[in-house]
Amino acid sequence: MARDGGVSLTDLVRVGKGTPGGEWLRRYWLVVSRAEDLHDVPQAVRILGEDLVLFRDGAGRPGLLGIACPHRGTSLEYGDVEDGGLRCPYHGWLFDVTGQCLEQPAEPKDSTFYQRVRHLAYPVRELGGLLFAYLGPGADQPPPLPRYAPLVEPGQRQLEPVRHLDYNWFNFWENSADPCHISVLHRFSAYGAQTWGNQFFDYHDMPAFEPVEQDYGLTIVMQKPAPTPDMVFVDEMSLALPSIIQIGDTEFVHLRQEQAATLAGGSHNAHLLFLTPKDDDHFMLFTVDHYTGPEPGFFAKLKAMRAHEVPRQAVKPYDRRKYMPFRGSVRDEDIVTQATQGLLGERSERLASSDRGVIVLRRIVREAVEAVQRGARPRGVLAPDEAERVVRLDTFVGVRPQAAVPQAAPAR
Repeated sequence: MARDGGVSLTDLVRVGKGTPGGEWLRRYWLVVSRAEDLHDVPQAVRILGEDLVLFRDGAGRPGLLGIACPHRGTSLEYGDVEDGGLRCPYHGWLFDVTGQCLEQPAEPKDSTFYQRVRHLAYPVRELGGLLFAYLGPGADQPPPLPRYAPLVEPGQRQLEPVRHLDYNWFNFWENSADPCHISVLHRFSAYGAQTWGNQFFDYHDMPAFEPVEQDYGLTIVMQKPAPTPDMVFVDEMSLALPSIIQIGDTEFVHLRQEQAATLAGGSHNAHLLFLTPKDDDHFMLFTVDHYTGPEPGFFAKLKAMRAHEVPRQAVKPYDRRKYMPFRGSVRDEDIVTQATQGLLGERSERLASSDRGVIVLRRIVREAVEAVQRGARPRGVLAPDEAERVVRLDTFVGVRPQAAVPQAAPAR
């Protein structure tokens, strides 16, 4: 499964320290928690195969340390939060958010040994209600944390509870580079009968699409003819490195066909997903909705729409399949198809022309992994002088002039 550069498909999806994919992922800021979920009790977290403890010190500063105390290995998950940091319950060694040991109560009063103990620590920053951590090299001067538009710009913002899924993260991520599955897998759920979504994602008349490369990753641009010859219906989904998805059609998929005129103003809700691998077989999913439209109660309306998205299959008493029922819920439909795929590079595949988005995405990730191996800055990692830049992902949904639709670059 290797190519000329030596990076295999399996290399793209494994996340452990020292693996090609793991070293690549460590060049980015990853979400490790919602800010509202971190209180005055330390939390054990597993990120990229590393067992860590997340906490806030007495001053409210977030910290992320190795979970095992460097003294004798006791779990710091059971430590005590103090003004200075996190104190091990076994012998009272105190560590600040940088991992520096501040106190060792059992050592002689004139001992300076504590000054020479620096525990594993990773920087943590808060943005838009999320806590991001950087697990890569140069932690004293990490790259800028991207200021994603839905996290920093005005509007209504909603963060869903964290979801924990038990399969490889890449299966979920690359699914968004495969728009054809929407017309097939989701035709009886959110994009279902008698909605604009069902007309756009018609099983018998799927939208044309092209993968368009971006400086942050990839945009899947789907389109269908609009009522006038010079216009088209457009639906864009974007994938940003290393593991981010943004969808723009959340507010439209339930529209009736006669309401399609509503699309003329374009989409107002960015549905942003951050995937954080725990290890090769588990990941966390952090979901943010950012609405900039005129409806003051948009999220209540969205909640009501989603309440209809529940599995509606009748399950026979002898049906012992693990994921039944699943049809009728977009999220359950995605889980059953992605969790049963197996690991990329180890499963057998026969890719077709409709998989061109997936093919382009895998190439982009390979190039990013290879950039890290060369010591270069991979795509999506900001340069120091870009710290104030607002990162915008392309997820326009609506009616657009044909000439304004982004086009794919020639195939490489």
